[in-house]
Amino acid sequence: MDPIPCLGCGIFFKPRNKLQGYCSHPDCQRARKALWQRQKLANDPEYAQSQKLSNNKWLANTPNYWKDYRSRNPEKAARNRVFQRIRNRAKARTDKGLDTSRHVGIAKMDARKSLINGLSGEFWLVPMIAKMDAVKIFIAAIPGDPG
Repeated sequence: MDPIPCLGCGIFFKPRNKLQGYCSHPDCQRARKALWQRQKLANDPEYAQSQKLSNNKWLANTPNYWKDYRSRNPEKAARNRVFQRIRNRAKARTDKGLDTSRHVGIAKMDARKSLINGLSGEFWLVPMIAKMDAVKIFIAAIPGDPG
C-alpha cells in the first residue's frame, strides 16, 4: 500500500489498511478520537444525552474549574475574548441580515493566490490550522496566467 499523508499531522505514513487515515502518533490518535466523538455527538442523540449528563455532573462537582483555568492561563483567556468579539460581530451581522460572506472571521478558507509561479503536478493539500481532511489534487499551469 502506498504511503498517504496523515490527516492529523500531514506526515506521510504507510497505512495498515485502506480505511486508516491517521498515523500512530499520540497527537494524531487524539485528533482521530476527537473527530469520531464529534461525529458520534452529531449523529447519536442517546450518546449526546449521556455525554451532556456526564458533563453536567462533572461541572457540579468542580464549580470553579473555568474560573481557575482562566486565572492560570491569562493569555488563553485574552485570546478567547478577542475571538469571541469576532464571533459576536459576525453573529450580529447575520442577525441583521447583512452579507457576511466577505467578512473575514477567524480562518480564511478561500485564499487561493499562489506565491509560486508555474506550479503544476499532483499534490496533497494537508490543512494545518482548520480541521479538514487532506485532498489529493492535480494543478496544471495555464499558459499566460500571471499567477
